Amino acid sequence: MVVHKIEIIKMYKCKTNSVDDLGNHTEKQKKPFRTLDGAIAHAKIMNSLEERTEKVVAYKCKTCHKYHVGRNGNTIKDKDRVKIQKSLERPKSFKIVGKIDLSTIPKK
Repeated sequence: MVVHKIEIIKMYKCKTNSVDDLGNHTEKQKKPFRTLDGAIAHAKIMNSLEERTEKVVAYKCKTCHKYHVGRNGNTIKDKDRVKIQKSLERPKSFKIVGKIDLSTIPKK
């Protein structure tokens, strides 16, 4: 019996259990991220939302070897939420470490 690579990938897709408003249990597909930085950025956005009460963190999955975002059981403190919101509002700044005089570079 030959098992194709696509079939193996489908078998090991990461899922999580969720409960809807009526109490029905369902499986939901986890969102994979290629990099830890991408998962952390998504977790920060989720933690900055006012309706979120439980903190989420990025982690590497042992099944698919990609990164996911999941709850860690801690509640988000208001001061942490404000800190995250400020970090998301602040644009990335660059530090100037020196200047190059372009007129001194010989032209071809």
